[in-house]
Amino acid sequence: MGFGAMTMRLKKATLLAIIGISYLFALRTIRTFLPAVFINLLITKVTGTVSLLARLAIVVFFIYFYKDYVRRKQIKLRMATILVILVSLVGLVTQIYSLSLMFSVNILRYPIMIHRHIDAVIPLLSAIFMLAFFAIFYKEISSKELIRLKKATSLAVMGASVLTLLQIFVLFNYLYYLQSGRPTSLASNKIVVFSIGIPIILFWFLASFIFFVSFYKVQK
Repeated sequence: MGFGAMTMRLKKATLLAIIGISYLFALRTIRTFLPAVFINLLITKVTGTVSLLARLAIVVFFIYFYKDYVRRKQIKLRMATILVILVSLVGLVTQIYSLSLMFSVNILRYPIMIHRHIDAVIPLLSAIFMLAFFAIFYKEISSKELIRLKKATSLAVMGASVLTLLQIFVLFNYLYYLQSGRPTSLASNKIVVFSIGIPIILFWFLASFIFFVSFYKVQK
């Protein structure tokens, strides 16, 4: 496959990733402010299926990024991309399992393979690996022609940083709940949770969205 063809498929994958993260953010926003919408099982099934496809689109982006963009000598960037792909695939497996139960289809003979602790840890690992990816990619950008992409990547680093802090808090609260049977005093305060969690999620979405759009624009 020629260089032009590889660039084109990466650009298409980037566009799908933009659509994917936009859908996931919109879905999370609706779930936060209009949870009653998802009482309808059909709506839950449809949105869950599309959510799976959206996450798959993001995984596909990183796969093509690894295959078509990262050079062999960029060892750190290669490793960071692989880690993002792996943790994303694990997240996809857990979501596929949850979706299969929603459709009353048990796709695993041994359901114990998908443990609730995995769902608690995966978001934190994903945030950490995304932070590493953006930080390493930022250092790899040296061309003056890519100054806008570098700025967008620095914004993504900040977004991934605050998201990591949020996921650490979420995991800490989960572990505290397992031990004591109740959430921490901070997590039980809905006003605090909304005032901290929502701005962080919004900032992460905007930062990642700007990064993907900037990366899309530099693909010819």
